[in-house]
Amino acid sequence: MTMVACSDDEPNSTYTRDFNMIYPVLPAGHKKISKIEQTSNKASIVATANYDGDHLKSIKVVTKYEDGTKNEENIHFDYTNGAIFCDRSIQDVTYAFEVNSLGAITRLKNVISGGTSAALQYNNNNELEIAQLSNSSSTSTTKVLWQGGNLVQWENFGTNKQDSVVYEYSVGAPLNKGCIDVVGNDSFAFTKFVCAIMRNAGYFGATSAYLPTVIKKDRYYADASDPSSGFELKRYNITYEFDSEGYVKSYTTNEVPKYTVNITYK
Repeated sequence: MTMVACSDDEPNSTYTRDFNMIYPVLPAGHKKISKIEQTSNKASIVATANYDGDHLKSIKVVTKYEDGTKNEENIHFDYTNGAIFCDRSIQDVTYAFEVNSLGAITRLKNVISGGTSAALQYNNNNELEIAQLSNSSSTSTTKVLWQGGNLVQWENFGTNKQDSVVYEYSVGAPLNKGCIDVVGNDSFAFTKFVCAIMRNAGYFGATSAYLPTVIKKDRYYADASDPSSGFELKRYNITYEFDSEGYVKSYTTNEVPKYTVNITYK
């Protein structure tokens, strides 16, 4: 459900409106993420977050590809006017957003097109249950299942495609002390590390209470219109490295190719 990739460091949006921001209240033990980095062979993704006091100000993602080319994505948050925007050489994009009483984003509206880009619904625990992404030609819906405060499954249904990821938690699964995003979570409206940092900041609701130790993905569907026709192909283990205080420094999956994601906190 990725939607934008941006460049240039500073925004030039002139969007204004009356808006009353409600900031998320984060749980005890939460730490703000300052960097997420993934490297594989000659390719890499580095996402860097900047804050204005306690609040997320901007995210910059630099992606380098194996052929030596690179792409930059810059996301900026304007809490005065309730907007998330970026500049890029092709087109400037600005999204107006709404939040619920706990500060989680419930709507992203493309100011240029006037259409609803994303609508999000949460349960009474502020856990995201439904995210719907719409444009002029299609609609994609992600449904999320939680059990006991843990994310256990998400399923995405779109035009002629479906995808699903299931998580397992072993006995003694690690506590998600720093409130990081789980491995392989669905990215909607923005790229995956932008979503990961926004989840850590509380803008997509609660994060999983514990960290999964298995991810089951690469779901195949014999009939894309029939969810019951699918079956899981692959199961991967997830391992974590922690600092002396119990915060995740990195996680690794045994997917092919194997990769590690490193996390730095502010």
